[in-house]
Amino acid sequence: MDIWQIIGIFAAVCTIIGVLIRLLKHMTNLAGKPKLTLSHSPDVKNWHFLDTGELRRFVTFEVINTKGQTARRCVAKVRIMKHPAYVTHLQKEYPLHWADIPYSSLSTGAEPVEIGAEPRRLDVAFSIPSQAGKSWIAMPIALSFPGKIQQAELPQGNYVLKVIVSCENGQGDNKTVKLISTNNWQDLQAMPT
Repeated sequence: MDIWQIIGIFAAVCTIIGVLIRLLKHMTNLAGKPKLTLSHSPDVKNWHFLDTGELRRFVTFEVINTKGQTARRCVAKVRIMKHPAYVTHLQKEYPLHWADIPYSSLSTGAEPVEIGAEPRRLDVAFSIPSQAGKSWIAMPIALSFPGKIQQAELPQGNYVLKVIVSCENGQGDNKTVKLISTNNWQDLQAMPT
């Protein structure tokens, strides 16, 4: 073997080692990056607010981080996939509210949160006793003024919603649900499609 063959073999081995090192680094990064997961199906229950005494019915998801690293700047939105033909005021997407995050009349967008080992509850829709025959998308401003934010109103009928969660340093998730906004506020329902 001459010197050029030895140099060629050495270069090929170095290239293979470099590719293996990059592949190993990539796999290590993927293993540690956060992965958000929405619970299999939505939870629907009444919540009683201790400070106001108000009662609301909520459709929620539990969001968990299935990897070790904390998921940063997690946001959630809902996309309206299908709605009754007579409902014409809806936007295509809305930001959603993370439970236990304060909201105010100034909250019109998504409020990012961090998700570590503890699951977070995500509010998707809600209904209230004083407004029969409709429910609302759980965007922060609609929660601040229940029954008064028309752009988030879901009149009686069947809807298909895609719930989407994402974070800036990992992988998100999405689930599609059928939501039934009924004549009775306590009959608000949601189920996986």
